[in-house]
Amino acid sequence: MSDSCEIVIGNAGSDNVSLYIMRRWPDGSGSGAKIKVQCDGWTGTIDGDFHKGELHRFAQEVRALCHDLSGTARLDPLEPNLALTPTGDGKGHITVQGVARNYFETGTQLMFRFTIDQTYLKGIGESLSEADPA
Repeated sequence: MSDSCEIVIGNAGSDNVSLYIMRRWPDGSGSGAKIKVQCDGWTGTIDGDFHKGELHRFAQEVRALCHDLSGTARLDPLEPNLALTPTGDGKGHITVQGVARNYFETGTQLMFRFTIDQTYLKGIGESLSEADPA
């Protein structure tokens, strides 16, 4: 796992989710991240954690979505600060739905939805794999 990297899901100049992977856990079992959601005029940043393998599994599902253009990829980590579900319609349109939570006990969450073009999927898959290699 790289010590730091950035993964942008969407268009950096428009609606997107950015994961700034910043620190590895001392035991190597995961990493911490800054998560930024920018959608429909809203912008928010939270801290989050990903266990080893979670981003890698998501990368594999994103690659399958890139190949088939239909179906769903899911990021549903054990630490549920961020859940993402990109879904393809088979025609190259990808809808990204997600939920961001800062503190689980408060119940406050940001639900968002935006669309991206299929051309972003390859780069997303590569960035996810770089952040969490097999």
